[in-house]
Amino acid sequence: MLALMATIRRLVFPPGSSPRRLHDRTLSDHSTDPAIRLAVDAVEKVFLRDLKWAFRRLPSSETGIDARVEILDDGWPTGRFLPLQIRPVSFANKRHGDYIYRGEKKHFDYWTRHSLAVWAIIVDPESGLIFWQRVEKWLCEVTEADWSIVIPATNVLDASARLFFEEVTTTDPELLMRSAFVLDHELMLEMQDQTTFFVWDEWGDKTAIFCNLRIYIGEGHKEEPDVWVDYCLRGYSLQKIMTKLFPWATYSYAEPISEYSGEIAVHVLEVELRPEAYAYLEAENFLEAGFPEDTEPLAPESDGFITKEEEREFWRRRKMHSRPSNWTG
Repeated sequence: MLALMATIRRLVFPPGSSPRRLHDRTLSDHSTDPAIRLAVDAVEKVFLRDLKWAFRRLPSSETGIDARVEILDDGWPTGRFLPLQIRPVSFANKRHGDYIYRGEKKHFDYWTRHSLAVWAIIVDPESGLIFWQRVEKWLCEVTEADWSIVIPATNVLDASARLFFEEVTTTDPELLMRSAFVLDHELMLEMQDQTTFFVWDEWGDKTAIFCNLRIYIGEGHKEEPDVWVDYCLRGYSLQKIMTKLFPWATYSYAEPISEYSGEIAVHVLEVELRPEAYAYLEAENFLEAGFPEDTEPLAPESDGFITKEEEREFWRRRKMHSRPSNWTG
């Protein structure tokens, strides 16, 4: 453990280089598709620059969610967020000036089962325009192979979209908690039964600003974090931010808070899954496996009931191989 902490300290106080952007061991084909990667880059830039909201890339998986955008109130986390599926415009066809976006059926089914309010985002690299639409069942055409939705050409992703995003995104704590568990399902799977550290930088200001989250999963020397998120969040305490972003996690300090260059306080947290998170993962596995195939239990025997073996033994003792034909008992 001491060797691991020494490694973390070397990474926290780098000699000059900074961690690469998102790195995750479970990247899928979508994450390595250059066109999709560029589309995600473009969408991230708009949310950071124009809406001033936080953007976290998610490892592409069976969920089909590429990013989670945190709705901020002047830099303060609200606990509300937008799950995004991001694709280049080549995934859509133009019709009557609008776009018909088509997605994978398995993703739509997953969102429906988990009541995820997902946003479909398409990027036109030639014009630089980005378009959005909220994925709602009544707006979609679903077939056995795929699903499609109309994305209006008037739904341009820029600062003017902020009001609509804020108005339609739920404030229900239970729904937000459920969605947070669903979106971080893969991260929780990676972390379970693994030593995990979250490293935050805190910049001094009238109000603290917590930045540059690095996540290290598992022991051993790592040249870079498993996940790196360019957060820049205001908060009265790190505990409140952790609760808003990762309600499924609990943590303790792995070492004292230290300062770097007299300006940055570094928080090294040892993070574990809450018991409820383990229960969630177990329940998901149970549900995904389908109906259980249990052995049917035997009913208890009633008083006076005799088995066939006992009946044969009864008649054997009376030197008979079977009961009399007129036997009614």
